[in-house]
Amino acid sequence: MSRVTLSATQHSKASNLFKALADPTRLRILYMIARRGEDNICACDLSEALNVSAPTITHHMKRLSAAGLVDREQHGKWAYYSVNSAQFERVEAIIASID
Repeated sequence: MSRVTLSATQHSKASNLFKALADPTRLRILYMIARRGEDNICACDLSEALNVSAPTITHHMKRLSAAGLVDREQHGKWAYYSVNSAQFERVEAIIASID
């Protein structure tokens, strides 16, 4: 096996990605958003669907956003999210490779 090294940027991005995916709630949120396709979903709808508080959703969404898995748009006091399709496809490939 060849020796692989990561740049500081790659290390940071990989760390953020795996931290985001390590939490079952965040993984569930990611797939909920992905199922909507091109349609944005309001953080308030995520909070209601998962029966968790708005601050909890905000915490999870910050992690998913930092990992580049979701895109965020602000409309008034509400944040709306959509999946980053390219990044999500990479994640799906990783998950599909797990036995």
